[in-house]
Parts: sequence; C-alpha cells; structure tokens
Amino acid sequence: MLQKTMEEKEKSYYKGKGNMQNQYDVIVAGGGPSGVAAAIAAARNGCNTLIIEREAFFGGMATLACVPAFGPYTNGVQDLIGGIGREILEELKKGGYESPFYDRKSDRIEGIDWYPIDPEHLKRVLDYLVIKSGSKVLFHTAVTDVKTHNGTIEAVQIFGKAGFQWLEAKYFIDCTGDGDLAAMAGAPWEYGDAQGRVQAGTLCFRAAGIDVEQFMDYVRREGEDGNLSVASEKAKKDGHFPAGETKIGGMALQENGIAGLNFGHVYNLKPLDPWDLSRAEMEARKRLPEMIGFLREYVPGMGHCVLVSSGPYLGIRESRRIKGRYTLTKEDFKNRADFPDAIAYYSYPIDIHGAVPEENQGNEKMYHNSKYKNGECYGVPYRCLIPVGMKNLAVAGRSISSDRTMMGSVRIMCACFATGQAAGTAAAIGMREGGSLELGDVDTGLLRRRLEEQKVYIKNDITLRY
Repeated sequence: MLQKTMEEKEKSYYKGKGNMQNQYDVIVAGGGPSGVAAAIAAARNGCNTLIIEREAFFGGMATLACVPAFGPYTNGVQDLIGGIGREILEELKKGGYESPFYDRKSDRIEGIDWYPIDPEHLKRVLDYLVIKSGSKVLFHTAVTDVKTHNGTIEAVQIFGKAGFQWLEAKYFIDCTGDGDLAAMAGAPWEYGDAQGRVQAGTLCFRAAGIDVEQFMDYVRREGEDGNLSVASEKAKKDGHFPAGETKIGGMALQENGIAGLNFGHVYNLKPLDPWDLSRAEMEARKRLPEMIGFLREYVPGMGHCVLVSSGPYLGIRESRRIKGRYTLTKEDFKNRADFPDAIAYYSYPIDIHGAVPEENQGNEKMYHNSKYKNGECYGVPYRCLIPVGMKNLAVAGRSISSDRTMMGSVRIMCACFATGQAAGTAAAIGMREGGSLELGDVDTGLLRRRLEEQKVYIKNDITLRY
C-alpha cells in the first residue's frame, strides 16, 4: 500500500475533526503492563486520560500471550517494583490460588517474585484498577496514523467498530511494545542484532488435568524446579525432548490442576511482518501436541494432562527499540549504573532467547553469568523514555532506549510497570504546566519525588556514574 501523502492526511484529519467527541490530556496506546500503569498514573494525577487497546482486554504478554508468571519484583533484598506494579500484584493475590509449587524455598523473596498469573483473574484486576483510576477505555481499537508538526504529535487516527476517527491530546505515551506509535510519528528506532534478527517467540499454553499431589511428591523427591529441568534432562538423554529446544522457559501452577507453561520457540521471527507473524502463529500451534506429549511422558502428575488453551497471540520478546535521549547499555548493566534522573530500578539478568536454535546455549550461559548478587540493581534514566526529536511523546515498556543486550533485562513485565508509571506521572506534571511543557523538559527531581509519593522505589544515594 502506498504511503499517504501529507495532503491526503490533512484532508482525512479535518474531515474527522468535525465528528470528534473527545479531546484528552493524555492518550496511551497499548494496554499491556506499561500501558495500564501509564494510564492509571496519569488519571490518578488528574489527567483526562484515554487508553487504547486493540484487543478486548488489558495485560499484554501476561494475558494476550499467557506468560505464566511475573518475573522478580525484588533484588532479593529490596522491593524494586513498587507503586502500581505492586498494587496489581497484591490485587491478583487476593482470592488467588495458593500454589504449593510456587511456595517452595527460593533465592528470592517469597510471595513477590515469580508470582503465577491466572490470566482470567488478571484481566478482571486490570479492568477494575483502570476504571477505578478514572481513565477512559477503548478496546477493539488500533492506532493507525498520526498527525505531527515539528516533533509534536497533534492527533492520532484510530480505527474500530465505528470506523476511522482522529483524537487529540496534549501528551501521548507509546506502550504498544513494538514502538508502533513512535515509528508512525517519525521517531528514530533500532531493531534486532547486527544481522537484523530478533529473539525467538513463544506460544505459551495452559494444561489441565494435573494431579497436583502426585506432581508435588515428585517435586519434593527429585528437587524439580520451575523450568522442569529434571524431567527435561531425562528426556534429552532419551532423545525425546522437543527438537530445537534446550530448556523450558517456566511453569507455574495457576489453579488446582491447571498449569501455565512458557515452552517452545519459533525461530527466525519477524514480528513487524504480518505475513511472518501469521506463519509463526501456525507453526507454534502445530508444535503444541509435541509439548503436551513430553509433559505426559516425563512429568509425574501430568500423565493425563490435556491442552486447554494457548495464548491468543504469540509471545514476542523483541522488536523496535527507540533511540532516546539516553541509551542504556551493556556497560550500564555491568556497572550497576545509577543516574540522577533514574525513575525505575531493576536487577533481572540478561535474558536473550536465540534468534536461531544454535544461539541458545551461549545465551543461557550469559543469563547465568549476568545474575546480580542480592541487593544489587541498575537505574533506568527518564531520558530513555523520550525519543530523540519528539516533544510530547514518551515510550514505556520493552521499547525504551537501550542496546539489544540491555533490552534482554529491562523488557521483563515488572520493569514495564515501572517505566509506564513514570511516563504517566511525567505527562501529569506537564499538564500542571498547562500542557505546553515538553516531556523532555520535565523536572526529573520533581518526577522522582512524585514517584516516591506513589510508593515507587527510588534510590537517593546516587554513587555510580552518570
């Protein structure tokens, strides 16, 4: 399809403007972990906020891709992910299934790290918190175009059941996970490794019919872990482990008799190409019986398990990374770097899944070698959220400005909560200045104080390099 000319874009914009019913202070594109945190933060801080999500529910990779558990909220000593991210976790825990598998001894803080996700429960939790915040919601709607002028986004075009419409806002936050809004607006971005390859995707799935008592007897007897490493090694020796796989990404008991699994890869993935995404989705579904067969044969308690669902969408680990006013790097990770404008802190290892199977062993070694000691963390500077050349756009989630190695850590959902809350709070600070303040000019000292007031973890002893 030919790109629209500026004249066509202007004509479409002004045609839709007469029918526009809503103008907003803040528009958030994408309802994953970063998006819900951004919308809740902006709305709670007094902004007329709209969050736009192409699916029928919030949660992103946690619900859309059925990732079975949240990553670590802590560094083993401190609660790094507080604020809205922690509030979501606590709401999820209310009335949730008390998994005996999750409650085992670990090197992390129990009750917070690696908490199982029941995707249906999480959908309701996120609905409740977003609506309670006062944010407006548009499901079944995609952002399809933008109108910009000198680095300022003036309006976004959306498409849904009511057709095309243009919506205006003072500030926009891209939480699409792929940097879609930023790319449409002309913000610079990077992609993949030197060969233009990105991490493999995974179609997570849920299995039911598990004998939990038998499974837990096996766990205690064999010392089985959340990656089913004992069963996996036995299957590899027998030559029966699924082809192209080296390990299971993770398993969590989400309800009595039901487990979620992060298992299996689709390689040579091109997540910005709809034709290749279509290929990948079908290839992943085709392999699910092989995964279930392994569980039945090698995991006691799962001998009669059945596949009950797979993620509505392939789990995507990597696509665009914006070029921001600062780029977090591998060296920052090694140095446990801190920054005067740090708005979030995290400590997850460098977790990069191979673009092709041959890369997996080396990447697993890098993951284990990059683990921090308990109590260590790195800072995420606010500048990583601001694309070069953009005045009223922030980006949160896995697409923030980082090199590919660093993205392997900061992409985790818990960190996305933190960058989303920072972006939404920054937009609210801008609105208190009348909406004319550029997001890159927000007083980061004030922003850090506002985040602390919202129970976000902020270090105040900046001792490492800026």
